[in-house]
Amino acid sequence: MRVAGFAVFISLLCLGGCGYVGPVLPPSPEIPAQVKDLVAVERGDKIEISFRTPARTTDNVAIKKFSEIDLRIGPAQTPFDFDAWAASAKAIPINPPPPGDPFDPKPLPMSEAIPLKDLLGKHIAVAVRTAIKRGNHYSAWSNRVVLDVVPPLNMPTDVKIAASADGVVLDWPAIDTSEGYRILRQGPGDKSFVDVGKADKPHFVDTSSQFDVAYSYEVIAVSGAAESLPSKVLQITPIDTFPPSVPSGVTALAGPESIEVSWQRSPEADTAGYYVYRAVPGGNFERQGDLVNLPAFSDRKVEHGKTYRYQISSLDKKNNESAKSAATEVLFQ
Repeated sequence: MRVAGFAVFISLLCLGGCGYVGPVLPPSPEIPAQVKDLVAVERGDKIEISFRTPARTTDNVAIKKFSEIDLRIGPAQTPFDFDAWAASAKAIPINPPPPGDPFDPKPLPMSEAIPLKDLLGKHIAVAVRTAIKRGNHYSAWSNRVVLDVVPPLNMPTDVKIAASADGVVLDWPAIDTSEGYRILRQGPGDKSFVDVGKADKPHFVDTSSQFDVAYSYEVIAVSGAAESLPSKVLQITPIDTFPPSVPSGVTALAGPESIEVSWQRSPEADTAGYYVYRAVPGGNFERQGDLVNLPAFSDRKVEHGKTYRYQISSLDKKNNESAKSAATEVLFQ
């Protein structure tokens, strides 16, 4: 009896030292998660494809290495069925990415460029799936991108760039097959070119640009989902040589001891002030005093019985002075 009891004690001791005892988990099916960010764009004479490989399998196991990247292009059928499409779609050879960090898996960027020559005029679909194990262990097909492949668009050429009071201005000859244009800009804080606007016609004003800042620009022609190659890069550092608008609404009223001149405030945010010009009969306009900050001026150096004429100009913070306003006159009785 003592021997049997000792055996039971040893068995319980072993069980207690084994830690948690639970159900045995099945092995991972080793099926990668689905690619969901596939992008395909016709650009120039190629279809440019990009996506990121998944970092984990469908059961959340880190992916160490891919055995295959199955990228395909084929006719976009209606209704669409992935199995039927894949059977006739062309496989595009693409090498798997290098092994990733198994302890900190990250999606890996992939890209490929496909010539248009065999795809012109076709309605196509592009999709990708991945595998980490040989055999029937593919992921689900990615999001599907459908394109109508058209002849390559000519890229914009002879683009002119200039500074204006409203912003950087770009002009270029129209491209007949284009439905519009994308304008891209790279500023001091940008790592790459970013979209700053679209244009229906071959003309664009970048109203978000700032003076004394260096910029680079590109223009791309667009037709449906097709894009041209970017234009030649154009560079500019716009300089403010543009005065504020000419003051308007100038009036002059004679008072008991002075003539009170007023006008509408200039709308430009960088307006620093105004100069007042005065002329007496038979004389030229002469500037009166220093810069006036407010749109009003009190002229006390006047003589009764004389007629005075006034013009106003505006000045900005870069000392750009506008033209003079239309003259207004008043008799100081």
